[in-house]
Amino acid sequence: MDPDTQTLTRAESGRRRSRSSATTRSATAPTVKRLDLQGLRALAVGLVILNHAFEWPAGGFVGVDIFFVISGFLMTSLLYREYERSGTIRFSAFYRRRIRRLIPASATVIAVTIAGAFALFGPGRFLSTVWDGVAALFFVSNWRFAAVQTDYFAQGAQTSPLQHYWSLSLEEQYYLVWPIAVLVLGLLVAGRHRPRVLAAALCLVVTAGLFLVALQLTEADSATAYFITPARLWELSIGSTVALCMPLFDRLPSMWRPSIMLLSLAGMITAAVITPSGAGFPAPWALVAVISTAVFIAFPWQPRRAWLNPLANPVVSHVGDISYSLYLWHFPALILIAEAFRGLPGEKTAIPAVVSIVIAFGLSEVSYRYVEETVRKSAWLEPRRKRRMAGRSRAKPLIVLAASAVTAAALALAFIADDRATDREPSAAATAPSQTADVLDPGADRPALDSLSAELATALTAKSWPELSPSMDSAVAGYERDDATIACSNQVFPGLGSCTWGAADAPHSVAIVGDSISVGYVAMLRALADGSNGQLTVSTLGMYACPFVDFETTNGEASFKRACPGRKGQAIDNIAELKPDVVIVSNTYIPLNKTSDGAPFTPDEYAAGLRPFLERITPNTGKVLLLAPPPAEKDVRECYSPRTGPNACITTVPSRWKAMGKAEAALAAEFGGAWIDSRHLFCVKSKCPAFASGMPIKFDHIHHTEEYSRHIAAGFVALVAQQGIGLAGAQEDGEHE
Repeated sequence: MDPDTQTLTRAESGRRRSRSSATTRSATAPTVKRLDLQGLRALAVGLVILNHAFEWPAGGFVGVDIFFVISGFLMTSLLYREYERSGTIRFSAFYRRRIRRLIPASATVIAVTIAGAFALFGPGRFLSTVWDGVAALFFVSNWRFAAVQTDYFAQGAQTSPLQHYWSLSLEEQYYLVWPIAVLVLGLLVAGRHRPRVLAAALCLVVTAGLFLVALQLTEADSATAYFITPARLWELSIGSTVALCMPLFDRLPSMWRPSIMLLSLAGMITAAVITPSGAGFPAPWALVAVISTAVFIAFPWQPRRAWLNPLANPVVSHVGDISYSLYLWHFPALILIAEAFRGLPGEKTAIPAVVSIVIAFGLSEVSYRYVEETVRKSAWLEPRRKRRMAGRSRAKPLIVLAASAVTAAALALAFIADDRATDREPSAAATAPSQTADVLDPGADRPALDSLSAELATALTAKSWPELSPSMDSAVAGYERDDATIACSNQVFPGLGSCTWGAADAPHSVAIVGDSISVGYVAMLRALADGSNGQLTVSTLGMYACPFVDFETTNGEASFKRACPGRKGQAIDNIAELKPDVVIVSNTYIPLNKTSDGAPFTPDEYAAGLRPFLERITPNTGKVLLLAPPPAEKDVRECYSPRTGPNACITTVPSRWKAMGKAEAALAAEFGGAWIDSRHLFCVKSKCPAFASGMPIKFDHIHHTEEYSRHIAAGFVALVAQQGIGLAGAQEDGEHE
């Protein structure tokens, strides 16, 4: 994305024969503008914009990888050329150029975006955007998004309008250390035979090592690897290797260059079509785009008739000129315009995307001319002598930058003054002792269920969003469960001692197993244990992204897939050790794909996969309860907006949910257990609101909040009692060993 360096020496453009370093230092080679690189920038930003706006081409996100290769090539060309010429690198001059190039336009977009977020977003999402802006301003966005476990490929209505700054942050981290690396590289090869070739060989070795690191990081967690610097450095390093090898590439006869250019261009287009999201990206799948870009740069074609080169014409070149500003503006425009269209007739059409692209181009033209280029040509940050020569008029860019920073700070302070600190306080309904006291009493069935039904019915009639605790903004912005629950539900199980709650000498026990749906019910069961007067212990044995069935699914990251079979076996062993009165199994009903054939599992396949596990755990428990998940349809991250009513987030019970419930009910009867219909806890007459009793019910399309999980504890006991089962007396129908 870095707009710097539109001109290169003829050596870097592929037109200079190899020379000794001594000769090179004595004179500065003439420069020539590479229009094809500007065209390549235009192609890259175009792919990114189309992918973000229309999700087409599906792999258009590789435009960022194209930018990385270009940046590595240009920076190394500049730095190594300076070293060859002078024997050193002027670090202060390099960083001054970087700041003048990047920060003014970047800060301007951040300030405008925060202003737009203040006008359109709720307080929780606005505050998150402010923090994203701070991270972007200090070039650590990529680490922030990795830390909060952002899924780049799960874009939606709650996506940060500054999420695209991750790539700029990564590049600036590269620029921070790469000048030092180039100087060290130059000193290592100084005085040796063909030093530039040796430097290129060393850079290639480093690139290979960085690629192996990227492979390991991608395999471990592709969502995190997408953002973090170590998983992306190999792409910039490939560009650096090409820069050092340019004198060798120059030897290729010109007759081959047009064909190579067209083939490499075809490779980039192909990468934009076939590169998959998620697993395998950025390594190894980014190789297709990265190698194609490297070849394009390495063998430039400068035809006498420029129109023969599809990327070397004035129109495309101008898009390349403004590509930095265009990249900065396009994503905030897309997110903010989509929010502005909420509830309007054209919301679900392509109109918001088209409008955002038009606005982004207009803003890019303005910021390129009056911010980016004005600051670049100014004497800002230059030594005092140069500033005096430039004149006072050149101080205007600094005013622009200061105004941007002040705007962002003022908006942040305005939000803080609004004092929304109570948004994350637990609701009274969620923590009141009456919700959990004596919840093991089977006679408390109808009153508890009637109360829940009344609360849900009231929520279904709401015309506007009430004050909730926690706020809906905080729920959709990145909801997190209790730390202890999270620890028990990850790849490595900390042990029964850490994942069991209640009195150690309690006469009765419950264990729950399953995927993330079971994790959602843990808060409910812990509330039961806390309210049981020492009569009940609860153990959680489930794991995120790991359905308790005897087949593997493609759900989750690679590390979770590897851990899942072992965790399921460990849960069965734990049940055999605990011999609990009741085992609750709760899995997702959404159609996850089977690893064996990649097809979604059917209700019959699900029942067939669950049966062997029930056969293994039934001898070691009094009763097995199959607890249905909340019906999944509307995703509150997509449908929620403070500018629209809660009707947009009402879920109806899908037909698949009913089919899966029917299969589980039959299977439960087969093993003498019971199926618990969760609709009574979340819905009224097949309609399920997004909130009830002053709290959000879900924080995405399927997972419910801990606050609501605790709130439904008494209702859950009532449902179990309707099946003739008391949680404190599950062994009454027969003892187990």
